Amino acid sequence: MPIQEITNQEILQEVRSLGKRVESVENANGEILQAINNYTTKNDQQWGKNEERWQKNDERLTRIEATMVTKDYLDDKLSDLKGDLVVLMRKEDAKLGALVEILQKRKVISNEDVKTILAMQPFPHLYV
Repeated sequence: MPIQEITNQEILQEVRSLGKRVESVENANGEILQAINNYTTKNDQQWGKNEERWQKNDERLTRIEATMVTKDYLDDKLSDLKGDLVVLMRKEDAKLGALVEILQKRKVISNEDVKTILAMQPFPHLYV
């Protein structure tokens, strides 16, 4: 088989064809790079939004923790309230005891009635 010689024209056509293919690959690479840049930009923006949301959540959590009632605090306040209520009830009990004593002295109620009434108190008196 005889070897054919390649003409300058054919070489020129191949070089032009190769140039078009290289240009096509460069265009495709440019589109890929643009898509990557767009994705990166959107991702960065979303990351910034997420970071901002986390910061707000951290601030809210800090504020909640600062104002939150703890068990110890609540126990102390309930103990204080119980003490205050006991003091008030003792004062009322003293008033009732004084009233019963006055009624007994004036002979409005009997000794048996006094024992019955004072036995019903939140702090029963031991009268004999």
